[in-house]
Amino acid sequence: MQSNPLVSIVIPTYNRRQFVADAIESCLAQTYGNCEIIVVDDGSSDGTESYLQGRYGDRVRYVYQDNQGPGIARNRGVDVAVGEIIHFLDADDQLHERKIEIGLEVFRRQPDVSVIYTHYQQVAGDGSTPVSTGPFEGYSDEVYCELLRQTGCRILTSSSMFRSAALRAVGGFADDVKFRSAEDWDLFLRLALRFRFHGIDEPLVYRRVHSGMISDDKLAGAYGRLKTIQKARRHGWERCMTAAEFDQLEAARHHVYALYLWRAGEREDARRHFLRAARIYPPLARQRRLYAFYTRYLPPASLDWTLALIHRMRRLTGKGASADR
Repeated sequence: MQSNPLVSIVIPTYNRRQFVADAIESCLAQTYGNCEIIVVDDGSSDGTESYLQGRYGDRVRYVYQDNQGPGIARNRGVDVAVGEIIHFLDADDQLHERKIEIGLEVFRRQPDVSVIYTHYQQVAGDGSTPVSTGPFEGYSDEVYCELLRQTGCRILTSSSMFRSAALRAVGGFADDVKFRSAEDWDLFLRLALRFRFHGIDEPLVYRRVHSGMISDDKLAGAYGRLKTIQKARRHGWERCMTAAEFDQLEAARHHVYALYLWRAGEREDARRHFLRAARIYPPLARQRRLYAFYTRYLPPASLDWTLALIHRMRRLTGKGASADR
């Protein structure tokens, strides 16, 4: 790495005019100065372009694309970035003023590290009032297996820095316009197969919690987690678990996605995913076929008493709770 490497900070935004200036200001306030700021506007209709150009001019590189989701927007930013290091920052988040400086210190000390992530502090919608934040999720050298066994990504994309060569080597985010949630989990899994990670237990990012966050779309989240596990079947899982364990993992993702489809009124698709889960993991096939049958005639509210009955029967028979999450 060069002694004073250029860091490209890529900020995807979609109708976040009310927040994106805070994100940019936190980049401009960094104690490390050799940074370029790239804002990729993913089809905003709230006047983001004129606002940013009027406020920042050539201090920010503005790129526009039709709406395709945050992953593809980040890829577009990487395409135009020239930095040796890439840092992603969502438009509603902010960086601690020493975030880049501290990350670069790690890259210099540990040349075999390609991905750095840090802890973060959640803040309220005003961008400054702290709210409850969970503990730091640190990983051992088995990052891939630990990530794969989880039900989603515990690494905040806005906290992450990458050597650009590593990011490009795995192809960036998935090129899929439907993949708008959990796309970060898929990327980190592919990176963890080939490159070393390093976690910093310091809250160096402020994650704004507000209404309208992408993570609030539970159906999109369930779809993204299913896609991530399906893609993982093509690489690496054998080092972490048996074939039966992976089948159970994928079946659970189909099951959860089916639940959200049912609640969204997509009965036929829900039934198809319940039955797919039954075929993939036979030990729970009877329960999932029952769910598929329910989707034909009953509303999603019927789940409540069905689950209560199943849990009661399992307690009585000593089989414990379902592995589905």
